Amino acid sequence: MKKAALWLLCILFHHVVFAADTTTVVSHQDIVIKTNPAIGETKYPQWATFPNTTKQYRKVLMQLSFECAPGLKCGEWDYINNIIIGRTGSKNNSPLNYEIARYITPYGFYWNSSMNWQHSWYYDVTDFALLLHDSVEVIYRHSGYEANNDRGWKVNLKFICIEGTPVLEPVKITKLWDGSYRMGDTSMPVENYLTAQNITLDALTQQVRVKMMNTGHGSDSAEGCMEFCSKYREILWDGSSVSKRDVWRNDCGYNAVYPQAGTWLYDRAGWCPGSPVAYDHVDVKNLTGGSSHTVDMNMQPYVAYKNFGNIYTTAYLIEYKNAAKTNDASLETIMAPSKEVEFKRMNPICNTPIVVIRNNGSANLTSAQIEYGVEGGTMATYQWTGSLATQQYDTVELTNPVNWTKSSGKFVVDIKTVNGVADEYTDDNVLTSQFTAPVVFPTKIIVHFQTNKDASENNYTIFNATTNKVHYQKSGFTNEKLYLDTIDLSPGNCYYFRFSDEGVSSSGTGSNKDGLNFWALNAYEGTGVLRIRNAANGATLKDVTAVAGGPYNTTGGDFGALYGLYFMAAFGMDVTNTSANAASVEVYPNPAGDKVYITYNGLNENGKIYLTDIQGRVLQTQNIDGVSGTKAFNMQAQTPGVYIIKLVSGTNTVVKKLVKQ
Repeated sequence: MKKAALWLLCILFHHVVFAADTTTVVSHQDIVIKTNPAIGETKYPQWATFPNTTKQYRKVLMQLSFECAPGLKCGEWDYINNIIIGRTGSKNNSPLNYEIARYITPYGFYWNSSMNWQHSWYYDVTDFALLLHDSVEVIYRHSGYEANNDRGWKVNLKFICIEGTPVLEPVKITKLWDGSYRMGDTSMPVENYLTAQNITLDALTQQVRVKMMNTGHGSDSAEGCMEFCSKYREILWDGSSVSKRDVWRNDCGYNAVYPQAGTWLYDRAGWCPGSPVAYDHVDVKNLTGGSSHTVDMNMQPYVAYKNFGNIYTTAYLIEYKNAAKTNDASLETIMAPSKEVEFKRMNPICNTPIVVIRNNGSANLTSAQIEYGVEGGTMATYQWTGSLATQQYDTVELTNPVNWTKSSGKFVVDIKTVNGVADEYTDDNVLTSQFTAPVVFPTKIIVHFQTNKDASENNYTIFNATTNKVHYQKSGFTNEKLYLDTIDLSPGNCYYFRFSDEGVSSSGTGSNKDGLNFWALNAYEGTGVLRIRNAANGATLKDVTAVAGGPYNTTGGDFGALYGLYFMAAFGMDVTNTSANAASVEVYPNPAGDKVYITYNGLNENGKIYLTDIQGRVLQTQNIDGVSGTKAFNMQAQTPGVYIIKLVSGTNTVVKKLVKQ
């Protein structure tokens, strides 16, 4: 069982199939944002109309879309952006100024409006549901001091409000702390600002959530804090510690938005350039309505001596009733297969799907039966087991094979039962995603690798996803040396090529996860070359480190921590025969409909006929006996696409391609 990465839990996508009513509210449409260098921020307030207070929300997602502004370059620097609820009800009402999401812009100077660069992210803002009714002022705040005459961003912001029974019915929301506070300055201790808050719960409250966004910025003269150092935050409830966690992200080198123009791959305090800031949750349960409590936040003590950094904290106490259902699970997102850009490093696939599930019931989730497959085809079933408390997630690899026979299509996944019984709320049990097939390589390839000056960081593995075994792996490279490794592949099998830059650096920079061509370290590490070539003729099949055209010559070698690629090994489509006594085989009709017939002649012993998908997975089998005969396969359950008929009888092996219409 693998817990979903922290940053993922705020990015839960919109391709859910919901039976409940859904309202899309657009607050910002094609808004061009630029900096104001004179004051360091610009605000873009817009009023939007949400469903009225009689509507309850099962989930509210917020989609943030970024692209270069018309006729301009994208913004150059990694600046803080905030989505804020200004006022609710009327412009005459007192401002709330509740930050509900935070985003750090990418180093975007590689891109301009003619390149059609665009990226979208989804935030789960359900915890703020009490604020998202009737008239709401939504403020988009963009910070920064860069020039505003030749660069900017075009922003779209919309809310997807899905009606239904809340997982936990919200009762009240209270702001706890909100500000950017100096760290390490003994004359201005951060604890002077992060003070204990006295709270009296609503009479209906049964549990609470402390919901935070914590990011570190600035660089002091002691440890590079707060941007480039890890310090913990601690939450105390009634004086007792209930959660301690580092304000740190160690996965910036795995960012889906790459390459970028700056130091995008360096790990940072709670954020990465071009990535949503993750919510930080602490849940406290089994509370009595109307009771009084204290909640406090402490930061790890340390002392700096000049150029102090800051911890930027926004935190709320959200009060809830207990879970509405006992046995209730949901599918939150499909990570693979997916066309969502946030998961582009994992896709396209030809092996096992990966999904995220969540427990929404009051009972611990210990099992779930999950059905999945290509729409219109044969479904596979996976039995998940584990232990998830209410609102906990798990990332699940669905290991039973999928019949990937189409070059593109729709993937469907459905939770059928939870804890051995029917799910008590089924509207969020189904997800779909669009997929495309990965590339196909010949059965003999060359991995062409020219190392840079820091080869100790590198290794690569070719994993056979069909057999679930490592097919080939290599490490221990020498600096500035060319390696040409010839590798034989099994026809029709699915492979994953994983090239890693995660090893210990020997260059003296102390930095890894920086690819084979990172501009900031090229003087120390140099550049490397990575290609996959056809062993038959030397032709390049995939040039990983190629330099792209355009004004800034972006390079594929600036890939950060790793480069991954799924691919298929080509399946021979011609009739092959290893026996001197050749057998004749006919497949008809071809293309086929609901049934296909295989007539064979000239065999001298018994054998089998296999129907497989293009990855070589066996879908049906027929025994054959005698010299000649005819067998049939029922194709009704198979989706349209390409299949393989394979006859094996002693030394006779015959392979033919079959197309189902």
